[in-house]
Amino acid sequence: MPATVLPTEMSDSTSTRGCFRKGRGGVLRDEDEVIEDWDTEWVNDETGASQQVEWFVEDWEDDKESSNKERISGKRLPAEMRCFDTANIYIKAGDGGKGCVAFRREKHVPRGGPSGGNGGNGGNVWAVVDDSLNSLAAFRKQLHYRASPGSLGGGSNRHGANGPDLEIRVPPGTIMRRRDAPPGEPPLAELLTAGERAVLATGGRGGRGNASFKTGRNNAPTMAEFGEEGAEMWLELELKLVADVGIIGVPNAGKSTLLSVLSNAKPKVADYPFTTLVPNLGVCEMDYRTTVFADIPGLLEGAHAGVGLGHEFLRHCQRTRALVHVIDGTSPDPIGDYKALRTELELFNTSLLQKPQVVAYNKIDVPDSGDYIDEVREFLLGEGVPPEDIFAISAATGQGVRDLVRRVRDVLDTLPVEAAVRTTDALNMRELPRRMSSADISDFSVEGPDGERRWIVSGEAIERFAAMTNWDYYEAMLRFQKVLDATGINKQLRAKGVQEGDTVVVGGIELQWSDDQSEGALYAAWREDKLRRGTAWQGTARWPHAV
Repeated sequence: MPATVLPTEMSDSTSTRGCFRKGRGGVLRDEDEVIEDWDTEWVNDETGASQQVEWFVEDWEDDKESSNKERISGKRLPAEMRCFDTANIYIKAGDGGKGCVAFRREKHVPRGGPSGGNGGNGGNVWAVVDDSLNSLAAFRKQLHYRASPGSLGGGSNRHGANGPDLEIRVPPGTIMRRRDAPPGEPPLAELLTAGERAVLATGGRGGRGNASFKTGRNNAPTMAEFGEEGAEMWLELELKLVADVGIIGVPNAGKSTLLSVLSNAKPKVADYPFTTLVPNLGVCEMDYRTTVFADIPGLLEGAHAGVGLGHEFLRHCQRTRALVHVIDGTSPDPIGDYKALRTELELFNTSLLQKPQVVAYNKIDVPDSGDYIDEVREFLLGEGVPPEDIFAISAATGQGVRDLVRRVRDVLDTLPVEAAVRTTDALNMRELPRRMSSADISDFSVEGPDGERRWIVSGEAIERFAAMTNWDYYEAMLRFQKVLDATGINKQLRAKGVQEGDTVVVGGIELQWSDDQSEGALYAAWREDKLRRGTAWQGTARWPHAV
């Protein structure tokens, strides 16, 4: 159909009429001509949704015969022409709240002691199945999902509130895996049924207040912790629709028409190939029983290799329990179409050929469409298709559709419900893991020095410890130095030749090495750093002593 775009941004040297231009955004109008070209390319737009672009646009303002063609970017395609069954999103769990340094001050209570409360835990990120969704289109508008942080701790032993959890709603059949996951790592989740949920990222632990550090030897600690940072990552989402029956066939075979007849679904129906570019779901109710049908867009020869959006569509066949193979009765070679499609199913995944198939010879209402019906029937019988699984129908008039649905229902009754199973070994964590107990603080490595005399100390637990240390408090820095001694990090640095003034990096925190590690030297270095940063009186306490 003729079409053009009204560009919102273009160079001065290009015309503004009658063609697609490079820019952001645009509205399709029925004026210019869109030309198909089967040399395809993959496009990942900034939303993370994957599309396969198969369209060229001809600039006909100056010369309609011109061979100057420009590819349409993924952002140029209208929504109904994109296939949103893959997406990339960023998630971040909430950070833990900061602990508080406070002391009890109350009449008739001398030396009331520390009363600083802990910070609240950060919110977690969950994925929850919403059966009203059937695509990942919602993720083209929102990429970033952040849970709320925990609240700060307060005086009088008041602990901060935990941050509320964030729920990301996904359609049934969604697989979620880390984008930077190494090969062989199982996905984080594979969710199939309505209401099913799994945790994707856990919130950080709240920092402890000074009341938590009270000991018999230190009755008035003047330090608190920062909250732990929440987990963050980029996720790859992949959708494999969950349906009882998949309707497959070559382009323009009448699959969408069949779906619209047997259900209340309203897919786009038109007399040209690739009318359907996004899988559609429809629920057929017959004899007080429901069956979910999935209209899989038309498949071409080479679909297993990605031709004609093949990968995007074939994946949706994997979770169906049975297939309805629609043959175009008006095709000049219906048997060749059937053979080609069977070959594509086999090349993509051999398990697809093991699924029960019911064959529907469509468009018998069209004159001359019955020329091949007997030949097709004989061929199918020779291929081992049972005669009761071969139907001649007209989706446009409804002829034979009821019998087809009854047969499909009978086939499903012979299959176990467990046929629609998970396709991966996803973790599917339904309970929050205890992240703090998973790493040993003595598990670390020391690398360096580099050309700038920098030493890198790596280790999950020690890096988390450094990140949660509140360096505004001298006691916190002293505690960190004791941990470096107890774990053997200082010993290993000396063994590798650390020198006075070298920089030691622990989890992004830069420290300067000093051979004199007495408490007096540590205090002088800490005080000098606070004066340099202009925070000399931040993080101090007036009682019982000031530092």
